[in-house]
Amino acid sequence: MIQIMQPNPDSRVVAARVAMDQLEALGAECFDIGVKRVDGTMILREGWGAKQVLKSLLWLRRENLNRGHIYVRPAGAHGLSLVDDLKADTFVRMKADGFAPAAVVETSPGNFQAWLKHGEVLDEATSTRAAKLLAERYGGDPGSADWRHFGRLAGFTNPKPSRRLASGLQPFARLLEAGGQVYRQASVFIAQVRAEVMGEGAMVGGGEQDGVGQGVRDLPPIKPLVEFHDDPHYCGDLHRADLAWARHAAAMGLSASEIRATIMEARDLGKKGSIKRQHEYAERTAGKALRQMK
Repeated sequence: MIQIMQPNPDSRVVAARVAMDQLEALGAECFDIGVKRVDGTMILREGWGAKQVLKSLLWLRRENLNRGHIYVRPAGAHGLSLVDDLKADTFVRMKADGFAPAAVVETSPGNFQAWLKHGEVLDEATSTRAAKLLAERYGGDPGSADWRHFGRLAGFTNPKPSRRLASGLQPFARLLEAGGQVYRQASVFIAQVRAEVMGEGAMVGGGEQDGVGQGVRDLPPIKPLVEFHDDPHYCGDLHRADLAWARHAAAMGLSASEIRATIMEARDLGKKGSIKRQHEYAERTAGKALRQMK
């Protein structure tokens, strides 16, 4: 799908159309919207559905007219990777390699962001590694390669002074492609990414104290978190159960990111509040468990 922004008597219609097309192509259930104001303040709206974004477009336009940057990312754990700061000729190679993006946004003339859809939700460690490998493979910005990085929302201007056009105007972030497809090599690539992540975990978990030829593979299997949730010893106190499992997982060599991801995925943490608060809870639990191992 090609979206070319033409002059329109009501630019609100254009902004709404391309923004909704981008969200549809990304395919997440909910999104985080970030508004970075000229003073550096970041306003974050978490867990919005596409309809909520649509209802808030007038507010986003006002912020954008006041030189605010309008960003978007999938909320919570997701199955997408953003590759930032790409050049136009890169997409031919990506498609030939079986890595066709689900959406492409031209953030300023000659500068592009690509969203790749993996077809499955990834944990934090796997998602970050996938983003870094894609950035390395296709010349993207390694500083933008992580599981929670924002991309620009199409239909709004890019207020960066360095991106101004020769006319002095701010360029619009244009949605160039919005096919929404899972790239052809997704299953093979994610299997490779997971193998790398697991390999690093085994190396870290084994450490020098295990001796030559020994490592995590010699340890008993990690118990599932649900086993701790169901254990009558904790009397239904899932907070205690989470911490007990986190200590067990840390002792078995899991990293903080792996512990956090498991806690986030194991049960509904809605009572903790926003997605941000849920992540903070999982991070505190993982951190406490790892500190107690020292």
